[in-house]
Amino acid sequence: MDMTLQLSRTVKGQDEIFNLGHALRPRQRQILFTVGNGISFGELRSKLPNCAELESMVNDLLQSGFIQALRTMAGGSAPARADAGRAAPTQSPARFRAAHAYVLEFMAALVGTQSPAYRKMSEARDLAGFKAVLPMCQKVIAAVASPHKAAEMQAEVAKRLAG
Repeated sequence: MDMTLQLSRTVKGQDEIFNLGHALRPRQRQILFTVGNGISFGELRSKLPNCAELESMVNDLLQSGFIQALRTMAGGSAPARADAGRAAPTQSPARFRAAHAYVLEFMAALVGTQSPAYRKMSEARDLAGFKAVLPMCQKVIAAVASPHKAAEMQAEVAKRLAG
């Protein structure tokens, strides 16, 4: 599989996470959770290095409609360009600040301000830093509270970044 292939959860995938669906096996749910709103196959591989069947599971999730391919390095498809057009508003400093403040408040309530994940998030000064730390925060929330709470936080962050 192309390591630059961009993957994203579909509405069906969001439903599986948010509504605590049980259509998938635990490892597939972990992949679905890790994919989130966008990740390359290469990044996914690095986040799940011990998953020997990653490529076949990703193919199964693609075929069953839980995730979608956004673009490849070969030039991109129409959905990738459409997504890129929608991604521009996420660069707004006000939207970043709103999402950043939300995550800090959410984490403080569930894991406390002494958590290393909270500290890392509080140090994020821009959108790139925020997006780099967010997956770790989601994992902490999933472990301490529940996967549903982590998905709830992710959805709210996406909503705040989108405006």
